[in-house]
Amino acid sequence: MSSNTPKNWKRPDNNNMVSVHRAFIYGASAPGFGEIYAGSRIRGFITAGVFIIFLVWFNWIVIEIMVQMMDLLFGRLYQNRGSVLSDLPIFSLGISFLGMYYVWLWAMISSVDVAVTHRSRSETSPQKSVPWGVAMSWFCPGAGQIYSGYRPLGYILFAGNILGILFIIPAYTQLFTSISLLVKNQQLSASNPYTLINIIREHLIILDYSFGNLAQRAVRYFAIAFAVSDLIHGTIDSENKWTKPSAAYGIGLFAAGWLCPGSGQLLQKRDKAGWYFFAGYVSSMVLIGLLIKAGFISAIKANTLSWIPVLIQWGGMIEALYYMIQSKGGKDVTG
Repeated sequence: MSSNTPKNWKRPDNNNMVSVHRAFIYGASAPGFGEIYAGSRIRGFITAGVFIIFLVWFNWIVIEIMVQMMDLLFGRLYQNRGSVLSDLPIFSLGISFLGMYYVWLWAMISSVDVAVTHRSRSETSPQKSVPWGVAMSWFCPGAGQIYSGYRPLGYILFAGNILGILFIIPAYTQLFTSISLLVKNQQLSASNPYTLINIIREHLIILDYSFGNLAQRAVRYFAIAFAVSDLIHGTIDSENKWTKPSAAYGIGLFAAGWLCPGSGQLLQKRDKAGWYFFAGYVSSMVLIGLLIKAGFISAIKANTLSWIPVLIQWGGMIEALYYMIQSKGGKDVTG
């Protein structure tokens, strides 16, 4: 847990110092390598081995699909149109890709965990960087919390993100099934290509506001917001640089607000305003999703309501910039 209480940390030689930042990069680039670098070889080799298994399986399925598509194109294009989609091993492709993606996420959070534990045991000063915490939370929700010292919360958010991905699968299945049935029943003719476009568009909107997708996005946004709030209070000096007018800080505030609504205010240590923008953005998306699920509005109508969370997000980004300009430092600059 982050703390402002000073502590005398040992300073080991550079050769023995493990960087959490490097471990995260290594884990994201080559699953297993980050853990090996941080000192857990067995854990790293297991992660790498499982990832390679899913990678080989995925590539094998891709080759099989390509062979079937080529066979269909050159040999059975006009003989069996209804089996174009149903005969392809789409399910195996999805399972192999999902397994590969899960192992990749695990490699990142595990690398951070091993590196943080190694530095703690060797009494090395913890690394605390807001940009790194945001990056970790964006790519792997939960990793930023482990990085900042909230290990249990980190794994809870990691599990929530994993479950959110699983809950998205039914929406993808519905999209595939609908298109497959239309193709099999020959309801999609070449003379009306816009029918397929409209169907895909409608299902993509439903997918965007599905429970799994909303849950996954909410977990990611919360992980980023929490990491920003914790790191900015626990490691930055009492003087808040993010309220001083500067082009660099302005770009940073704008980028933070784009990644996670309310993060700009959290960087300025305005927790109440930041969490208000965060709650407003997430609540508006959840409300639209519930309206679609309950059948009160159609997917097309929901698409027209998507301006509400966008307005909240951009409102937070602009408000953070306005506050920076109107701060004490801004008055000094403008005279």
